[in-house]
Amino acid sequence: MQSSLAAAPTAAGEEYWTLVKRQFPLAEGLLYLNAANVCPSSRPVLDRHQEYLRDFHADPSFQNRDKYDAIQESLRGKLAKMLEAGPDEIAVTRNTSEGSNIVVNGLDLKAGDEIIITTHNHPSSNDSWKVRAKRHGLIVKEAAVPIPAASGQQLLDSIAGLITSRTKVLAVTHVTSTTGNRYPAQEIGRLARQRNIWYHLDGAQTFGAFDVSVKRIGCDSYAGSAHKWFMGPLEAGVLYVREERIAQLWPSIVTAKWQESQKGARKFEVYGQRDNPRIAAFEAGVDFIQLIGMAAIERRLGQLVTRLKDNLASIPEVHLKTSRDWQLSGGVVKFQVKGKATAALYDALYTKHRVALAQTASGESEGLRFSPHVYNSMEEMDRAAAIVRKLI
Repeated sequence: MQSSLAAAPTAAGEEYWTLVKRQFPLAEGLLYLNAANVCPSSRPVLDRHQEYLRDFHADPSFQNRDKYDAIQESLRGKLAKMLEAGPDEIAVTRNTSEGSNIVVNGLDLKAGDEIIITTHNHPSSNDSWKVRAKRHGLIVKEAAVPIPAASGQQLLDSIAGLITSRTKVLAVTHVTSTTGNRYPAQEIGRLARQRNIWYHLDGAQTFGAFDVSVKRIGCDSYAGSAHKWFMGPLEAGVLYVREERIAQLWPSIVTAKWQESQKGARKFEVYGQRDNPRIAAFEAGVDFIQLIGMAAIERRLGQLVTRLKDNLASIPEVHLKTSRDWQLSGGVVKFQVKGKATAALYDALYTKHRVALAQTASGESEGLRFSPHVYNSMEEMDRAAAIVRKLI
């Protein structure tokens, strides 16, 4: 890590964020706008992963590997502090999908029980609930998603209107990857608590992007991945389960070293042999984020996204499918260009202009998706929109 990088001041200028950008090994000339899918890891994360990977394979003995127990507990404590949870409420998983599926398959539910999802949840939530419903006679109800949302109340009402006395679970995505709607997580938490409904929040698009407090939100479980906005290693993730709810959730995998008496959420992370060096890299990711400051990262993301949306909105042919209101959105910016084939624009942006992005090829969410992060600059937000204008 560059020695000049320090915690971000309240109003950090472009010079500071240029130093942040230098911590990432992005290829020269690449305009990377796909944080909602995969982020590059910072150099401190890569360096630590490589250091421990070499050490592991130089001496894979039980004795040398003993140190990973302490590293994992250190990581657990740092993740707990980051999310404002207790260490015993944190399980170290492999990604958001795994964390969500632990909840899907671990709850005791019976035929006729209702689960409320939204149509724009990730498949790891929606499809997994539908598979379980088919097996066990559960009822899955889908809340419609406006594009874009007009208000947080509109999003809340779409869920509240489906609740009945048989509703047992609310499974909601904090910020959708499809069009970037930000759900009013705290208000949904109050709604769930009032009715004793299990509230699971998919944090794939907020873990590492927003200053998340699971206690303030009031969710019963929250899952996130290290490889997206967190800017950490692949195949590393976190699952938070509220202390009072842990006993109600069965583990999905049970193997050597598992025991009923394991403390707290640790019983959800016994998978057999895992990539221990990746755990060390995950901890380095927390250190990197805390060095900058989670609040500073969220502020910077808001600045980047606002600049990008303003630029795109100035192009008459562009139809934004993400709200321009930061309180109703996150790092995802979805847009469609009138009269132009989405797939053709997607290809041209990368092959001709080296802009890395995502697309939805068809359906109500069709369009191009930009998702910048702290390794991007304001100038790049201007340049991305200028390239789109050039292609029209």
